[in-house]
Order: sequence, then C-alpha cells, then structure tokens
Amino acid sequence: MSRAIAWHLSFIGVGLLWIAGPAWGAARPTPDDSLRLGPAASIAEVRVDANADHVPDRRGETVTVAGRVTAGRGRLAVSRPRLVAVQDRTAGIHVRLPDSLVVERGDSLRVRGVVTHAYGLTRLRGAEGRVVEAGARTPAPLPLTVNTAAGEQHEGRLARVRGRIAGKGTNRGGDYLRLQAQGTASPSQIEVFVAERHGDRFGLDRFAEGDAIEVTGVVGQYDFEAPYDEYYQIEPRGRDDLAQVGWPSTYLRAALLILAGGGLVGGIVVIGLRAAVQRRTQELEESRARFRRLAEATLEGIALHEADGTIVDANASLAQMMDTDREALIGKDITALLASAPSVHWDRAEGRTDAPVETELVHADGTTTPVEVETRTVTTGDEPVHVCAVRDLSKRKEWEDEMLRAKQEAEQAARLKSTLIHNMSHELRTPITTITGYAEVIMEEAEEPHRSFALQIRESGRRLSDTLQSVLDMAQIESGTLEVTVQEVSVPGVVRDVVDRHAQAIEDKALTAELDVPEDCVVATDRALLYRILNNLVQNAVKFTEKGRCQVRVEPVAFGVRIHVRDTGVGIDPAFRPHLFEPFKQESEGVAREYEGTGLGLALTKRLVDLLGGAIEVDSAKGEGSAFTVELPSLTEAEASAPAVAEGPMN
Repeated sequence: MSRAIAWHLSFIGVGLLWIAGPAWGAARPTPDDSLRLGPAASIAEVRVDANADHVPDRRGETVTVAGRVTAGRGRLAVSRPRLVAVQDRTAGIHVRLPDSLVVERGDSLRVRGVVTHAYGLTRLRGAEGRVVEAGARTPAPLPLTVNTAAGEQHEGRLARVRGRIAGKGTNRGGDYLRLQAQGTASPSQIEVFVAERHGDRFGLDRFAEGDAIEVTGVVGQYDFEAPYDEYYQIEPRGRDDLAQVGWPSTYLRAALLILAGGGLVGGIVVIGLRAAVQRRTQELEESRARFRRLAEATLEGIALHEADGTIVDANASLAQMMDTDREALIGKDITALLASAPSVHWDRAEGRTDAPVETELVHADGTTTPVEVETRTVTTGDEPVHVCAVRDLSKRKEWEDEMLRAKQEAEQAARLKSTLIHNMSHELRTPITTITGYAEVIMEEAEEPHRSFALQIRESGRRLSDTLQSVLDMAQIESGTLEVTVQEVSVPGVVRDVVDRHAQAIEDKALTAELDVPEDCVVATDRALLYRILNNLVQNAVKFTEKGRCQVRVEPVAFGVRIHVRDTGVGIDPAFRPHLFEPFKQESEGVAREYEGTGLGLALTKRLVDLLGGAIEVDSAKGEGSAFTVELPSLTEAEASAPAVAEGPMN
C-alpha cells in the first residue's frame, strides 16, 4: 500500500516538473555551447574490458560522456568531495569534477576527461564539463540481487539491492554493513558503506545483524590488489536510501522466543497435569524405597522411632552393631540401648537430641561400644518420622589415643632437644670463651708469626661461638622461649660495635667501610637482638665482598628506624632468592663450597626481625653486590611480652 502511494506521488512530481520546466529553465543561467566538448561516447563503450582483466581498455584515453547525475558531491564512499556518479542508458561511471563545476542530483551533465582506474574503481577525471539545460531527473534505480550487484557489470549505476545483514562494523573510512542474499546458500556478499566524510553523515546503529534491508545507492568497489574482483560495495546517498524490510530480527527473535516459550510452558503444564495423579500416588512409596536403600547402604546405624523413643524400624548396620537381628530391635525403647541414656538431653516432645552426643551402646552380653548419637525429625507425606543415627566411634577413639601418644612423645622429644641444646651451649661456650681469651692474651704479648696464630685461634673461636649462638637462638625461637627485652637503644653505638667486631676482616681484605648513622638515632627495641641482626648482615657483607666497599646507613623514620646494609660483593643468583631465608640453605653447598658457613645467618636474621615486629627486604644482582633493608618499629612493653613465635618451618 505504501509503495503504491509512493509511486503515485512520484508520477505527480514528474508532471509538475514537466509543467514548470520552461519557467525553471529560464531561471537558470544559459550554459555555454557544449558541442565544443566533442561527441559523447556511451559509458558502456568507455568501460569496455575486452581482455577481462577488470581494468577498462580505454584507460588513459580522453573521452566525453553525457548522462544524469545520480549522486552529487560528498554523497559517495570514496573520500573525494568532487566525486559524483553519472549514468546514461548503457552504464554508469564515477566522475571527478573540475573545481568550478557545480552539479546537483538529477542534472544532465556533459563532461570530458581522462579514463582512470584505482582500487578496482573506474573513474573519469574530468578536465571540463557543462550542465546541459534540461529538467532535473534522477534515473530509476536498477533492481539487483546481491549476487548480480557484486561485480563489474553494474559498477557506477544507481541500483536497489535487498539482502540480509551478515555483519557490521567500523573502520578508518567509516561504517559498513555486510549484506548477503536472502534464502540462498550463495557466498556472495556486498558491503553497504557510509564514509566518515559523507556530506549527509548518518549512522547504521538502527540496524542489527540478521535484519533484512533494502538499499538504494551507487554500485562501487574498493579493492587494493589485482585482479580487482572483490570488495564490491553499494554507496547510499542519504539516510532515506536504507529501509527495513519486514520485522527487525531482534523483534522477530523475541516474538519467536515468546511463542516457543508459551508453547513449551503450555506443553509442560498439560503433561504435568496428566502425570500429577500418578506421581502423587507413587511419591510416598518411592520415598520410602529410597530411604530404605540409603539406610541399608550407610555404615551408620539408623533407627526410625516414635516420639516416645519406640523403635519402628532399623537398618542392618544398627543390628550388626548390637549383635542381633533387625526384628529383635523393633518395639524397643531407643534410650534403653544407650549406657548413659539418663544423661542424654532427650526431648521426648520433639523426639530429637539438642546436638550429637557421645555415649556407649550396650550389647546383649553387657559389653559396650563407644558411639555418637544424633536424632532428627523429617516429614514423609503428612506424618513426621523420627530418625536416630548411631555412629561407631571405636576406630576414631583408637586414632585419638594414637595421636595423643604421638603428641606426648613429640613434646618429650622437644624437651629433650631443648635440654641437649642448653647443655651443649653451656659445655661448649665455657671452653670457647677460655680459648678466645687466651688467644687475645697471646696476641698482646707474642710476636709474629705467633701473633698471627693467636689471631686465627681467636677468630675461629669467635666463629664457633657465633655458630653456637645461632643454633641456640634458632632453637629458642622455634620453642617460643626467646625473650625480648625492650629498652631505649642508641643505634649508632650498636653499629660501631658491630663494625669494630669485623674491623680486622675489613682491613685484611682492604675494603672500605662507609657509615652514615645519625648520632641522635634512638629506637625502643631489644639491643642484643638488634646487635645480632646487624652482625649477621655485616658479617655476610664482609665475607662475600673481595674488593670494594661495605656500607651501613641508618635512617630514622616515624615508626622507628630503617637500616641499609650494602656491599659490592658477589651478589645473589635470582634462582636462589626464594630460598634465601630458609635455614641451612646456601647458594653453594657441599664440602667444595666457595664460602664457609652453616646457612643459618639470614634465616636467623629474618626470624629475629619478625620477632621484633619488623620487615627485611633484599635487592641483589649476581656480580653487582647486595643491599639489605631492615625496618624496625619502636616497641612497647606489651608488644615485647607477646609470644615469641617465628614464621616459617624450622628443623
């Protein structure tokens, strides 16, 4: 109906233009004589491609064509504002107009120019042209299918194509719809393209994938590679050149889903109503059968009983626990089977216990079995059913006894280990102290080489003492017996004591010791533990640095103190970093290892830092040295009295 009205209006419009033609023509300026442009060739002759290479044979020739303008400036996909589309009775072509020539859609145009070909599109680069005086009339669009439009035959023509949207998107040039034929399996497609520079820029958001649309526009092509036989497109001139055909796919899918859903629901309702009577009849019997199978399959003893405790049914597991058969249990009081029934908080009104209760099951011969009893009330049909579950705890009790014995043995072993470590500490520390003391006396009185021997004895004694102290500290941290004594500690004093301790080793290696410690830096912490932390870090810095420097820098912060210990030593392999703070781990291990030590230093340092509520970080690269950063807060007495338990596993 709407199509017929549109055709009638078109006829009326053509009639009015015919009547008003003389007056309208008189109002326009009289054009120059167009005969000087030469005789016009048909556009079909200009587009002849005899060798079928998709390039016109007359490419490069200067020709004259005449026809009607089907698309004015700025209404095509090609991003050239002077490009228009012209067609005669034989074919159509894209024409690039001279700057001075102004045309409108429907004008009769005569133009002379050079035939060109780019990106698969044949064009006429017009050098001069004239608008021929005639009434404006746009040729009727040629009805095409997607298959026939996707080719050279109709390039440049005004066409109308129907199809279904197979895809949509956006690229640098503009928006596009990918159109394919409806109701066929043909792979042919053509793109509906709206350029970003389109003079009447409009979007394609109103269309969705799957919609059927009708497009009116100029057939074109934009193919980058020879033989230029792909990427055909149709270029709508304005928003009105695109129209929906039938229902949008979104609405259609929704309607189909609603209809299908309604039919499905209706079918389910009918089937449900027909089966309701049968299902209701079988429900109770099936429920009882399922419960019976479940009760027989479980290892727990299960009894069904009345609210007063009278057993009405029992499974085979309960009969096996009682060393009797199922029939002998029916009719008995469930509480009579329990040794401590008076102590069970049995709610006879509800027929349940408040919670699982441990008691003993009394056998016919007077022997008992430890069990756990739990009862619940469930509803089957319209009647409540009281279910009592009896679990045999014999195995669990045995496991608990074994675990208790293992715990006691472990505690005894821990006590013996602590005693052994303390005895070793006492027995070893005394002779070590004596050895180092005599070595220092000899160093003061003896001359070389005896003084060097005494120095080695003292250093070896100190090393042994440090190792013993590390083992003892690790054991105390592991057992939670290491005490933290908080006091106001002068950090510069601790740093100097540590550096003095290693002064001989620093001098022997010709290292540079750099200290950057504010004299007024004080923190509330344990001085002895802080000394051990710094001693371990400085000792490692000296041990692993053959040349260069060792630096200790102290930085007071709001929460306490931040200490940096840097060296220019061998550095740490990234593969070893995850194991850096694990006890007894060293980057080089075995009797042939390059550096001596037990591998306890950094592990103990990490645990001491954790014990003081701080944190430690490391930044190192192999061959470039290491930098350790320790942050320690100022502690209070309450924080220091907390249990001293370190993180991580220890052996």
